[in-house]
Amino acid sequence: MGRTSRVVALATAAGMGAAGIAASIGSSRAVAQVDPASHAIAYLQTQQSGTDGSIPEGSSTIAVSAQYAIGAAAAGYDPTVLRHGSGPSVMTYLAAHAAAACATAGPCGWLIQAVVAAHRNPSSFGGVNLITALNALYHGKTGVYGDGEAFSESLAVQALVAAGQTVPSAAIHHLAAAQDSDGGWDFLLIKDDPNGGTNFDTSDTNSTAMVLMALNATGRRGRNATALAWLHTQQDSDGGFPYQAGAGTDPDSTALVLQALIAAARNPVAANWAMGGNTALGSLLATQDSNGGYTFPGDTGPDPFTTAQVPPALDLESFPVTSAAGGKVTLASEAAAGAHAIAYLQTQQSGTDGSIPEGSSTIAVSAQYAIGAAAAGYDPTVLRHGSGPSVMTYLAAHAAAACATAGPCGWLIQAVVAAHRNPSSFGGVNLITALNALYHGKTGVYGDGEAFSESLAVQALVAAGQTVPSAAIHHLAAAQDSDGGWDFLLIKDDPNGGTNFDTSDTNSTAMVLMALNATGRRGRNATALAWLHTQQDSDGGFPYQAGAGTDPDSTALVLQALIAAARNPVAANWAMGGNTALGSLLATQDSNGGYTFPGDTGPDPFTTAQVPPALERAAFPLTCGPAPCFKAGATLP
Repeated sequence: MGRTSRVVALATAAGMGAAGIAASIGSSRAVAQVDPASHAIAYLQTQQSGTDGSIPEGSSTIAVSAQYAIGAAAAGYDPTVLRHGSGPSVMTYLAAHAAAACATAGPCGWLIQAVVAAHRNPSSFGGVNLITALNALYHGKTGVYGDGEAFSESLAVQALVAAGQTVPSAAIHHLAAAQDSDGGWDFLLIKDDPNGGTNFDTSDTNSTAMVLMALNATGRRGRNATALAWLHTQQDSDGGFPYQAGAGTDPDSTALVLQALIAAARNPVAANWAMGGNTALGSLLATQDSNGGYTFPGDTGPDPFTTAQVPPALDLESFPVTSAAGGKVTLASEAAAGAHAIAYLQTQQSGTDGSIPEGSSTIAVSAQYAIGAAAAGYDPTVLRHGSGPSVMTYLAAHAAAACATAGPCGWLIQAVVAAHRNPSSFGGVNLITALNALYHGKTGVYGDGEAFSESLAVQALVAAGQTVPSAAIHHLAAAQDSDGGWDFLLIKDDPNGGTNFDTSDTNSTAMVLMALNATGRRGRNATALAWLHTQQDSDGGFPYQAGAGTDPDSTALVLQALIAAARNPVAANWAMGGNTALGSLLATQDSNGGYTFPGDTGPDPFTTAQVPPALERAAFPLTCGPAPCFKAGATLP
């Protein structure tokens, strides 16, 4: 149980190396990073001890520190290098306290899960065989690990599964048999009544969620229906969950239930798990503090104990977390990559008109530059090369030209909204009116019928707070190909409704998926994601179409689509040989910050402009949670 947060400062100079960029983090240009899980981890990092690497929380220090490591791994960061300043890492602290942790079952369960998530060996960690130590706390006659509390037993079972160990059948039976008559579980699994009655405790969401995750981790799914039915009765009107009914939503309970839904193979953002349209994930996003932390109801502000539980839920990972974390990826290195890409683009910006000159694509690439800059924490209105005009000055001067066609108009509106400008009056043009003039009501088509044009238009309307025509949403969804993807053209050539014989591609699929999810239409996610999964290359990246080879733009778009569809892009199931889409982007960035399209001789702005939002783990249209993406005037030095 815990709370999470994250604030990351992004600053870089054109041509500055990654080390220099990372060193600038924490400067006066501090801004909140976009994705909430990383934001929560960054908050926790500010609370980490520079002396021993722990998250100091009294008697809970070991458990909270382990949860910090698990949450970091779920977000794709390497816990072995997770530290405050130049202090030791959290894993150094946990290794030094391994024996103390495994004196009791609950902390030992947390520790083993943290060790496995960090890709360390639980059979030899801190001079202790953690598996042996945990099994020494097992009571074979009763099937109980430790003290008989639901959390202790569940953590032990989850830990054994994480470590690839066999879970005693008596322990699984004991967990299942302790289910209360209402479908939930309560604090104590050992019943007071020797004749098998209940101990008269009331079921609570935390115990129920933890037991459900443990049972599902062992493949025992027979208790899901009754447990989920009870959990459903506990959901509050804000979409969150209390410890027990009437206590009020709190972040830890909400996070645990969300994780239990995932473990039980339920969709936590589905309509049947929404109260008045509010989901558990929505509740967590809405209650995150601007510094990334979480506050327990009644407290005066965020704290690490509350926050440490939340990151895995924000990343939609249940316990035990299966992580592709590694490769020394840190908050600083990821932030540096995004900042470095923006710095490269700034070197390519025109000092004359503020654009990124790319021929017929100049408007679109310039708009993407503005969106990526905002996602990385910089103010697009002051983003310029030398003393030249800003990119927003260029876009304003070309507003009418941009909105002559739907795709560029969609990019422009998203850039204007990202820059905190008014799309109803920009460059002397009402961009919303101009975009809607390109809409064909009978067909539901914006512009030319291309997947990108239609998707960009829908994303732009959502960004601007406008109602998207239902026919446009239907048209996007109905154009899905039989394999689950989308192809270049949404208007089919066959007048009888057949396909246009184009092959699905990752770019069109990703853009449509982002547009549909932005409107709340999530019914196409499963089939689309299943198809996208077949396209992932062994380096973790994605090609335009299978066999074409990984390229940065396709990889970035698919990563963004996963985020839009409420999937964790750094989860183990989206890693090929341990390689993720994010890892691919980090590995292929040029030393000058740019990205190169396969076959080209070096980086170019057209290829690079797509990548920064993905490095910030932001989907289209850009949203930044409880804190603004940037502070007014924030710019590269």
